[in-house]
Parts: sequence; structure tokens; C-alpha cells
Amino acid sequence: MSRQRSFLLLQGPQSRFFKRLGETLAAQGHHVAKINFCGGDVLHWRGRNTRIFNGPRGRWVERAGSLMEELSVTDLLLFGDRREIHRAAIAAARARSVRVWVFEEGYLQPGYITFEPDGVNTRSTLPRNAEAVRRAAAGLGPVPDLPAIPNSLRIRVMDTVRHHVGNVLLWSVFPFYRTHRPYVIGRELVGWLPRYLGRKRRAEAAAETQRRLLADPAPFFLYPLQLNSDFQIRLNSDFADVPDAIRNVLASFARNAPAGTMLVVKNHPLDNGLIPYGEVVAEAAERLGLGDRVVYLDGGDGGLLMDRCRGMVVVNSTMGLEGLLAGRPVYCLGRSVYGFPGLAATLDELPLEEFWNNPVQADCELLELFVRVLSHRALVRGNYYTDEGIAAVIEGVCKRLALYPAAT
Repeated sequence: MSRQRSFLLLQGPQSRFFKRLGETLAAQGHHVAKINFCGGDVLHWRGRNTRIFNGPRGRWVERAGSLMEELSVTDLLLFGDRREIHRAAIAAARARSVRVWVFEEGYLQPGYITFEPDGVNTRSTLPRNAEAVRRAAAGLGPVPDLPAIPNSLRIRVMDTVRHHVGNVLLWSVFPFYRTHRPYVIGRELVGWLPRYLGRKRRAEAAAETQRRLLADPAPFFLYPLQLNSDFQIRLNSDFADVPDAIRNVLASFARNAPAGTMLVVKNHPLDNGLIPYGEVVAEAAERLGLGDRVVYLDGGDGGLLMDRCRGMVVVNSTMGLEGLLAGRPVYCLGRSVYGFPGLAATLDELPLEEFWNNPVQADCELLELFVRVLSHRALVRGNYYTDEGIAAVIEGVCKRLALYPAAT
């Protein structure tokens, strides 16, 4: 990044990460500006290089384009390329030859975040077949075996609370702002507070259920749930929501899984509690006559479960890639960067009905090459919340930015 560039930052993770990144880029001699869209953005970023957008959504496209021209922007940085305000800004950037950079949660967790040029997930430029992976991996060395930098759920929760407090306190400044999430914070708190108060009891119950499960020699498949607010569910799958996916997976299991095989449905650790997944699973299991062949876990150890399961079924969760690396056969129901022949089985290759009886193992060599490409082009070590994690991400991001000069 020796040549001076002009970075425009939109919404980032709900943390101080964008503030630290902006300060680092400015210290390197680049121009940095940030647009705040809500009160939560303001609490995480303030300063003279800040602009706000608090008008109706219909005016944003024109405003985004005029700001890029006014600031001579060379690089646009944002978290998540499917938010409405980000989609509009990306279109404006591409019309002006501004390079787009997208942050996301890591394709491979824990220990990594995602940072890619142009787009992530289904909009990623990562190779999508074995031949393309092998070409892209040519000349790349093995991924360094570095220890994962610990993340902090407590800091993440506090940063999220801070963001939403800012939204409430400064609502009158941003009256047109609407979150990209399907629920407003008031409704989410209705679910989060009981889950927080009952976390110890829930963890103990899950640990006991998992202990009994692992002591039973019966084979089982693992189905980890995703958040219902996840754009991966809403836009990169054919399911209406997570309950719709649950009912479809259980129906396929009931019709086709071998007798004596069990299915473990594991809830996401950051679930807000607004959907009673235990009841959804129990009702579907009863209707399908599955009895005790289906186990629901609201907690537990995903690593231990992966080590023991016969295979994994995911929509497009990052746990699918973790399962592949753990040596488990994985079936991907949605669209993902790892869902193609040689890695995770998909509908194009194999019906789910056949997977229950003949789980398809990944090609180990291809998986290793894919992770090399992923590490080189998409992953950055660290996290968005702890000081150590943020410092590591910033170091990795600056190195990647230097590899890709500003678009001309």
C-alpha cells in the first residue's frame, strides 16, 4: 500500500474493529472516511473523518456515489455484502471503478475472519470446482499451523449491547434507519434475557444429554443449526427459514436413514431464543414417527460430536468446513464456498436420501489445497472483539490490501 489510497468504510462489525483499522490506515498515510447510519455506528466510531447518512433509504444510492466522487475513494470496506445499504453502495462503487472489500464472520472458525475482494459466500471469487482449486493452489505453501487467538463471548455481547443502546439513544438523529436483521432489538431481548438467565441450567442439561449420547454405540448424524437471521439461510438456500430446513431434514431422515441410526440436531450457540427449536424438532419427530431417534441439543461440544458422528448435514454453516477438516462426510443443502464435488456433497451430485446410507468422504488432497487457497485469498487470522484478535486481523488485512492495488 505504498501509494496513497482513499478508504471509505460503511457498516462494520458491532465492535471497535473498524475504528482501529481506520486509525491504522490513516497512520500509514492513507485518507480514511467512515459513514455512520445509526446510533450504534456513532458509539463505535466518532471523529472528524466521519460522515452520517440519516435520510430515506431511496436517497442513499445517489449519496453514496457523490461521496465516493467527493472523497476520490479508491477502496470501499464493509461488513456483509447483502445488507440493502451495502448492496447499493457496491453498485455505486463498481460504476466508478472503486475496489470493494467485504468482511464477514470466518469461513473457518474459530480463529479466523473472512476478508475478500468483490464479495463473500456465493459472491466470492473463490474457485468452485476441483480443477479450479488445483490451479489456484499452484505455488501456494501449506497453511501455517498457528494457535487460535481466543475470542471473548462476553466482549462480543457487551459490544452488541453498546451498539443497540446507541441506536436507542440516537434514534431521533437516524429516524429512517432500519436494521438488516429480521427482528428489532426489543424483540430480541425478549428471547436473550431468559436464555442468559437460564444458561447454566441449559448447559448442564445439554452436557448430560451429550454424555448419554456418546456413551451409546448407535451411529448418529449431526445437523448443526444456523441463526434464523443468517443471510446464508435467507438468500443462499431454498428454505424459508431454519424451522423449514429442520422439517425437511427430519422428513428425509425418517424416510431414508438406516434403522438404528440417530440424528442429533444442535442449536447455534448465539441463538436468541425467539424460536423454540426444541419444540419444532419434537413436533416434527413425533409427526414423522421418529420417536427417540432424534436428539435435540441446546448446547454441548460440537468438536466431540463431530469426532463421533457418521456424517454431517448442514444448510451452509461454517461448521460444514470444520466437519470436513475433522474427516467427516458433509452434505451441504444450500449454496456455499465448500459445496462442490470432492468436498461437501450437494444435491447436484447426490440426493440427501442417498447420503444417509452412503456418506461421501471428501478428497483429502483437494480439501488441503482448498484450505490453502482459502487462507491465501479469504481468511485472516484473529477476531473482531479482543485486542489481540483485532491487532492480528488488522495486520493480515493490511498485507492483503497491499497485494491488491486500488482499481484503476
